[in-house]
Formats: sequence, C-alpha cells, structure tokens
Amino acid sequence: MTLKMILVMKLIDKRFWIWIAMIALMPVMMGVFTGCVLVETFAELFYYPNIELFLLWEIAYLVGGLLSYHKLQSFNWLKCALLFWGIVCPLLLCSSFKWAGIRIHDGFSGLAYFMISGILWGFSILPLMVCTWLYKNKFAKI
Repeated sequence: MTLKMILVMKLIDKRFWIWIAMIALMPVMMGVFTGCVLVETFAELFYYPNIELFLLWEIAYLVGGLLSYHKLQSFNWLKCALLFWGIVCPLLLCSSFKWAGIRIHDGFSGLAYFMISGILWGFSILPLMVCTWLYKNKFAKI
C-alpha cells in the first residue's frame, strides 16, 4: 500500500476521529481544572494570554494524539496512555516555556504560567487514562 492510501484509510476511519475528538477535549478539561483550582477567578481563563496558552495545550495534545494513534491499536490502554503522556510532555513543556519567555515580561508571571502547564500535564494522566480505556473498550469495536 502506498502512503496516500494509508492516509485516506485513516481519514475515513470513524475510530480515528473519535480518538481525535477525545484528545481535543483534554485541554478543555485542563482549562476547567485550572479555573477551579489554580486560578483565582474563572474569568481569568479568557484573558488574551491565557487563550494563547490554551491553544498551545490544544496543539500539543492533538500532535500527541496523532503520533500515538498507530500504537493505540496494538498496545493495551495503560501502555498507550503512558506513551501518549510521554509524547505530550516535551511538546507541552517546551512550547509553554518558550511562550512564557516570549509573551510574559515579568519573570514571576512567566514562571507561574510555566508551572501551571507543568502541573496540568501531571494531572492530565487521569482523564487521559479514562479516555484511552473508553476508546479501547467501547469505541474500538465500531
């Protein structure tokens, strides 16, 4: 099979789009966690710099989801969740660190945003495990 045929097969596969939708919701869950636990007011999430950080989270999780989709088919749900989590870690932390260095001119605020990204990456393992378990046990049979 050619690369073009493989790409077309993945684009028409319902399981692929279910996986991408589940992964696209991960940064939304992280944003709700941030609003409830780490940030003083929930409205602070909708300030312009925080929207940029949310987009970085979204891109990192989507890239990680695309890279781990092939292994999702052959690994069990726990191995896949840990693999995905390990792929997202350098993407998320490096992009958040660069974003904080470029966007935030106050050293403490930049460190705070970087630490929020690190903390959220750490806590994202729980919903990620739930997503991979749901995918493997409920949606992979579609």
